Amino acid sequence: MKRLRYFPLLLFLFFLPGCNMAEMEAQSDPVADDSLLAVIKMRIEEKKELERMREELLRSPVGYSIKKYKPIIKKYAKRYGFDWRLIAAQIVQESGFREKARSRVGARGLMQIMPFTAREISRELDIEYIMRNPRENITAGIYHLNKQMGYFRDARLEDRTQLALASYNAGAGRVFDAQEISAYFRQPTNQWPTVRPYLSLLKRSDWELHLQVWPDGKPRHGYFYGYNETINYVNHIWERYQLYKKIL
Repeated sequence: MKRLRYFPLLLFLFFLPGCNMAEMEAQSDPVADDSLLAVIKMRIEEKKELERMREELLRSPVGYSIKKYKPIIKKYAKRYGFDWRLIAAQIVQESGFREKARSRVGARGLMQIMPFTAREISRELDIEYIMRNPRENITAGIYHLNKQMGYFRDARLEDRTQLALASYNAGAGRVFDAQEISAYFRQPTNQWPTVRPYLSLLKRSDWELHLQVWPDGKPRHGYFYGYNETINYVNHIWERYQLYKKIL
């Protein structure tokens, strides 16, 4: 009611010659207006581009597979506290959603489970066909990623997830060794951007550093040469995940 009481006064002020409101309108900054219009136009174009990318994804074989496996991905992602779109991004990186994918070292399925890991998970989850059944492979992969999360409980969620992805790809021991180098240089051990570069210092040629970090002069879990693959693995999944959050 109070707003209605003052409404006629506002109208009077608006139409009054020399009114401040009219002056403000007349004195508006054309540069600021142009900037605002540019921002609005840019956001409209971004929205159009995201919609184009969404349609392109959904029409692709990967998009078809995401739709096909979305129920099982969402079920187990929710059980272990993951965003299902992160798991979808990981599967794309692991296998491109090719059900019979097999790596040169024997990892198989959508989530590229290694045979010894499959045997371990089979005992823990009481599932039998991890290496042959795509849905069991997804279940096992999400479960295994969750186990990696448990190694980095002192990290904030984003770093914890990225460290877990690195562990999934390279093995937890490689990440632990990189964390020890990070600690040696008095850097945070629970942040992926800090730990990431130290993965490249686990080579035999880094023996002088190793002598300073470990009593026997070598990484606890052996030398590591696949650091570029692991770094790219995490970064590509994370970039794809950011996109999937916008279009799925």
